[in-house]
Amino acid sequence: MTEEIQDLTSIKIITADDPWCLLLFLFQRNSAGLIPGGKAVQDLRERLMSIDPQLLLLCLLVGAIHLISTLSYGIRIAGVRTGRLAFSLALFNVLVLCSRSSNAILAPLLSKRVELSITDGSWTGPGDFRVLLLAASLATVFGAFLIPSCQRIVTAAVNRFESKPSMIALALAVAKPASWRFALGSLTLPAAANMSSIRFRGLPWGMFGMNILGIAFISCGVFSSLCAGHLAPQLRLTAGNLSALVNFMGTLLLFGFVDPHFSFVSDKVVSGQATEPYFRRCVTGMAASRVLGTLLAQVVLMPGAVAIAWVARKI
Repeated sequence: MTEEIQDLTSIKIITADDPWCLLLFLFQRNSAGLIPGGKAVQDLRERLMSIDPQLLLLCLLVGAIHLISTLSYGIRIAGVRTGRLAFSLALFNVLVLCSRSSNAILAPLLSKRVELSITDGSWTGPGDFRVLLLAASLATVFGAFLIPSCQRIVTAAVNRFESKPSMIALALAVAKPASWRFALGSLTLPAAANMSSIRFRGLPWGMFGMNILGIAFISCGVFSSLCAGHLAPQLRLTAGNLSALVNFMGTLLLFGFVDPHFSFVSDKVVSGQATEPYFRRCVTGMAASRVLGTLLAQVVLMPGAVAIAWVARKI
């Protein structure tokens, strides 16, 4: 009981001094320490105070991956407005290349960091992974605010391609200083009127709920497998290859249920069966549910690690 009171006291101190920790107070502490609570928030705070350059680089890479994924919603708006949804999504694949490049750099750096912490016994808990998930949440919020800007830029790119259908010509046009000035001039925040006029009736809440769960599993799948390597160090290679155990559930939800439903809504808007304001409300819901999913990943992180370690021992 005394320990719990001390944890509650530390939460009050963190609330007063560190507003950025408020995002993590959605989660409660349990006796097994698997769900982030007072001690986990305090560990995260201490890790952020002593962040090293390599962890900062990893945060930037994770942030880039989640930022690009969030901007995909702006691509869909541009596709709906121009009637060129397929081409807009094809343009988005260029950004996906940047995301995969970030992931290619992230994976070996993070794996080596974990290996070194296992061999030299410097493991102090999942603080690094919680910092990375916090970076994912912040990048997702930032990307959500950039959705209107992304939509304007992609709309201009689609119109430019229609006037001269050549990817080489489009790439050369993007490289011009005038295009960069246009991109900077297109930066804008979401209109307050659009946010205040949101109506919650008729929205696909089931799709939003599955998006929250899917993003949570996808966001922490690899991190959970690396944490499992600490729980079962003698089987850390096996645990590292079992990230699909968590990722599969996220992939099933996102690509089996969420994406088909969201694509169907997009096609209905293009065909005139649904309105653009309705689609914008759906995009707002998808962006908000994505943020919640990255926050929920903080909860899934350690239970996922325990499950992976258990499977690694049993197979």
